[in-house]
Amino acid sequence: MNPEKSLARGKVYLDEATENLTFDEFDWAFEEVWHGVAWVLNALFREPRASVETGEKGKLPTAGSLSALLSQLAAPPRQAKVVHRLEALHPKMVAAKATGKEVADLIFAAWELHDACGERLQIVDERLGNKMMLSEASPGRVASLVVQRRTALKLLAAGSIFPMLACKKVESDNRPATAAEPEPEPDQEDSSPSAAIKAVTPIGGMHWKTSDPFLFCAHHRDDYPEGNEDLGPAASLAGRHLGRDFDEGKDWRMYHGRKVPGFPRHPHRGFETVTVVRTGFLDHADSLGATARYGGGDVQWLTSGGGIQHAEMFPLLDQDSPNPLELFQIWLNLRRSDKMVDPYFTMLWNEKIPRVVATDDEGRIAELTIVAGSYGGEKPPAPPPNSWAARSESDIAIWKIRLQPGVKLELPRVLPGTLRSLYVHRGEGVSVAGRFVPNYHRVEVEEQGTLQVEGGPSDAEVLLLQGRPIGEPVAQRGPFVMNTQDEIRQAYADYQQTAFGGWTWADDGPVHDGKKGRFAIHVDGTYEEPG
Repeated sequence: MNPEKSLARGKVYLDEATENLTFDEFDWAFEEVWHGVAWVLNALFREPRASVETGEKGKLPTAGSLSALLSQLAAPPRQAKVVHRLEALHPKMVAAKATGKEVADLIFAAWELHDACGERLQIVDERLGNKMMLSEASPGRVASLVVQRRTALKLLAAGSIFPMLACKKVESDNRPATAAEPEPEPDQEDSSPSAAIKAVTPIGGMHWKTSDPFLFCAHHRDDYPEGNEDLGPAASLAGRHLGRDFDEGKDWRMYHGRKVPGFPRHPHRGFETVTVVRTGFLDHADSLGATARYGGGDVQWLTSGGGIQHAEMFPLLDQDSPNPLELFQIWLNLRRSDKMVDPYFTMLWNEKIPRVVATDDEGRIAELTIVAGSYGGEKPPAPPPNSWAARSESDIAIWKIRLQPGVKLELPRVLPGTLRSLYVHRGEGVSVAGRFVPNYHRVEVEEQGTLQVEGGPSDAEVLLLQGRPIGEPVAQRGPFVMNTQDEIRQAYADYQQTAFGGWTWADDGPVHDGKKGRFAIHVDGTYEEPG
């Protein structure tokens, strides 16, 4: 075990603690923050241990275990006082008398410890290019000076994103410096070189890394069994950690659901979710009163803005056969000036999303589904009005691409500064810019010229995400994405005080009647069905 890996493990626990806090699971949040602090402290030892003894997962941690670990450190940081606060709160957790605010305060204190340890160890993330931070050195600070850096290879091996301690403050006027450049016309002669590959990396796991302006892409693929009368799985749930069932080693997961799989009531602020459903159904409900059921081929685009609560449940409608589910949920950042706008909910129905069929000289076919952006003159319905994607200079594109074996497809050039990534997620691989890319790999592309893609030995599918960076500092804790840690603290305080509009639904994870089809009811009461 090295310091990077120990700090990475601590970050994972703290991320889970922050998420559980927003699901009002305070005992679980307490458990996760306790384990997270232990691994963060472990990173400070000259020789970090391969394991830390803090108690059994799923139960309250062992009282005294953190204090024992802290006492063995020769020079603990001043932020380590969070250990004594955690130990003091332990009896109240046992008696179920601790408040959500007490747990929330401890989680923020634990993040301060995490960031301070990252700074002491001089751990940074070279991949962020001094432009986008996921964790600040201290609340409200944009950056701090780093005089020495550990190698990026160790960071990649750690498998986590660490505090970005940039060498200078990032200034921004809320748009890229090149925003004034006109978008090229489709028939304009392309004098730029063909695009080239910058990097190819694996995308194993549920969460795929992205580049600014995207925050990440979650790929959910579950082979759910037949449904029961409650629209949950007609199968035993024994052995599952209900409420936080994310075991990727199983064929399907309950996630935060207990009867129906999915994500019950939880808040968002400061970014957008673009949910692209390939197979299966989702039931949506939110704190503004909007609701929907949407399924295969549909897209929901939700601007959280200043704050919204919503539930995303996966009803298993078929009681006679399996209920497979596959979707992408893409998190797209908002500019600083748009982070506190009113929430906005819209549906892009499958029937209205354009699909472009491109045929090469040999008659082989590539099919592009255009969720955002344009291709061949085809554009989907407009994104929400305050989305970064609503600005033409953002050059945002979200495309699903299906490739027959051997088909040759040329993707158009992009605007200067646009970042483009392709995620190969089905088949036996494809060729990009002349290089073979195996399945479950991400291709990062540089240069603004055209991009040559060729189908592999079998049918393949690729997700394309592209956009010009917003280029502002990013502070993220759980479901809140702002520009500073002070704004994150304010988001949690606002949520505790206002609940972002409250929750009028009878259940935290409401689902609709099993016989009901696809529909949406908007905030103003407008009823909508596809077609």
